[in-house]
Amino acid sequence: MGNQTSNPQENEPEDEFAKFDGIDTLGYRVLGVQPNSPASAAGLVSFLDFLVGCNGEMLLGSGEGLEEGEEYDDIDFPRVLRDNVGKELELLVHNIKSNSQRLVKITPTSDWGGAGLL
Repeated sequence: MGNQTSNPQENEPEDEFAKFDGIDTLGYRVLGVQPNSPASAAGLVSFLDFLVGCNGEMLLGSGEGLEEGEEYDDIDFPRVLRDNVGKELELLVHNIKSNSQRLVKITPTSDWGGAGLL
């Protein structure tokens, strides 16, 4: 109260999303979730969820700080999935309906009975 400015970071617990370098709807939109798939087991929601981060890194660069002619430093997410079949990944998911973020654990696999790894 009074004329003091408050620091919102003071006395707050460490943010579980702090390891990600930013958040936006820059990412991969979940267009469909098949029954019994890894995406279904992880609770992903068709059309409303965006996959924006993986294992502590943003998937798509924001372009912030780039000079003209420099390229975005995007992560090759399909390759990450292929390279981690059978290994648990931590995804940062942004839901546009609730405007909220959550971390989900997902294990890419081709053994779930459908097409794709998720």
